[in-house]
Amino acid sequence: MRVYVLRRVLYSLFILFLVSILIFALGRVLPGDPVQAVLAASRMGPVDSEVIRDLKTQFGLDRPLVMQYVIWVAGFVRGDWGVSIATGESVRAMFMHRLPITLELFLGSVLWSCIIGLPCGIASALKRNSWLDLTCTTGAIMGVSIPVFWEGIVLIYLFSVLVHVFPPSGYVPFAEDPLGNLMSVAMPTFIMGTQGAGLLSRFVRSSLLEVLGQDFIRTARAKGLREKAVILTHAMRPAMIPVVTITGLAWGYVVAGSFIVEYMFAIPGLGRMGVNAIFCNDFPVIQATLIMVALNILAVNLAVDLLYGALDPRVRVHR
Repeated sequence: MRVYVLRRVLYSLFILFLVSILIFALGRVLPGDPVQAVLAASRMGPVDSEVIRDLKTQFGLDRPLVMQYVIWVAGFVRGDWGVSIATGESVRAMFMHRLPITLELFLGSVLWSCIIGLPCGIASALKRNSWLDLTCTTGAIMGVSIPVFWEGIVLIYLFSVLVHVFPPSGYVPFAEDPLGNLMSVAMPTFIMGTQGAGLLSRFVRSSLLEVLGQDFIRTARAKGLREKAVILTHAMRPAMIPVVTITGLAWGYVVAGSFIVEYMFAIPGLGRMGVNAIFCNDFPVIQATLIMVALNILAVNLAVDLLYGALDPRVRVHR
């Protein structure tokens, strides 16, 4: 097991290294000059080349690309994530200020995914080919297929314009107004969790159906065990092993959807910060946001791999 854990950790670090190179390169090939974008946003009017050169020196944009990459990685490891070109703020401070908001959205979306996906998947498997199975399967396919932005527009129109149940945009901190906070994140978290719920429902259904057809399930039933005991005691654990694998993919949907959802609902989280940084070519913010997204997804997938290895010893290779 130790060899398996070490191999997965080293593999994740190697992937992170490749991702960091890709993120750095993509930040440099984006169209437009960040210094010019900052000058245009500040409405300073025409400036001479010396001012532009000083700004590039200040933000380290006049150095060779390899040197910029080394300085960025070394600073990121030390906790120095640079300074925003657009605002002049510390990127790390900007990130830490918005992190709790995004984490709240993540936790809410995972809660929605489990509340919707698990019961629907189990019900579909136990009532196979029934109207309930058809309804849950249709809902799961719709949840995976409907684009996040389209679902957001529809829900805003239904529950904010027509019915006036939830606010159309904005964020209320929990410390200021707990009820207002729940109302402000209800629709965004539901939208972010929809695709994960659809994936979870489909995989729980197929995995549970496969397990229910195994010999040990028939043996348990032949012993006279009640159906509830057969499902909960004997079928659920092996059925959840493939579902653990899909968790990493579902988490990727949640992270990607946070950028669109936060921007649509004017939520001041990391996703909105990243989108705003892209609009003004703010390299330090773009790089920090993407590298943290990559770290997030890699950490979740690493945890999934380790948990999968703990649940199923067959995946532990070459001790």
